[in-house]
Amino acid sequence: MKKFLSGILTGTILTGTIAFAATYTAEDARFKVFVEGQEFTNGKAVVINGSTYLPLKAVGQALGVEVNWNDEQHQVEVGNQSPVAQNNDYSRTNPAPINTVQTYTRTNKYDFIDLSSITPDYSAAVRISDVIRGEKAWEKIKKDNMFNEDAKDGYEYIIAKVHFSLLTAQNDVSINVNSYNFDFYSGNNEKYDYQFVSIEGGLSTDIFVGGTAEGYIVGMVKKDDANPKVAYGLDYNGQNGIWFALK
Repeated sequence: MKKFLSGILTGTILTGTIAFAATYTAEDARFKVFVEGQEFTNGKAVVINGSTYLPLKAVGQALGVEVNWNDEQHQVEVGNQSPVAQNNDYSRTNPAPINTVQTYTRTNKYDFIDLSSITPDYSAAVRISDVIRGEKAWEKIKKDNMFNEDAKDGYEYIIAKVHFSLLTAQNDVSINVNSYNFDFYSGNNEKYDYQFVSIEGGLSTDIFVGGTAEGYIVGMVKKDDANPKVAYGLDYNGQNGIWFALK
């Protein structure tokens, strides 16, 4: 049994210690704790005044949730802190800012044909982060594969990191996520050509519901294009996709 006396004890919940400013009696838990069906062993459970306490960061790791200390705001942050866009918040003329999560829903039913047997219906949460362009983008592209070609005159490469989480899928099938699903556009809505670039960490994988994928997509934009953007999941006529700003 451990007794915590009056006064502030040095420590932080992020590292598995607890700070108290009064007198409390704590003892090691004499029972097992299970998280998501698995016995929790990445930290010690303690019982204080009849309540069970676990290290926050260790629990976050067990649940697959990030737990971080924001020094600027002086606060603990659990889970993804990126803003989640509501339906119709953003569009081609108002693309979502970097680090905004958008929900995409794919429905393959039209008045004249049902394509769901070819491409299943699904929904996903998509976010763009870590955008680089110009010389820094070319340095990475050249380093990753010496056979990648330099950008053509008047153009430069742009690299964006994609975070993709599959929320639902018809018949519980897997969904292929890759750079072909993304289209780069200029600030004045001209579509850029697809770039066949080999890059380390490129986006290309299959995931089931509950899975998360992340990786890079690469485009080539005009050097004087101040407002390039990228769309995910556009139909053949340019409808029903979600749009992200790349600056």
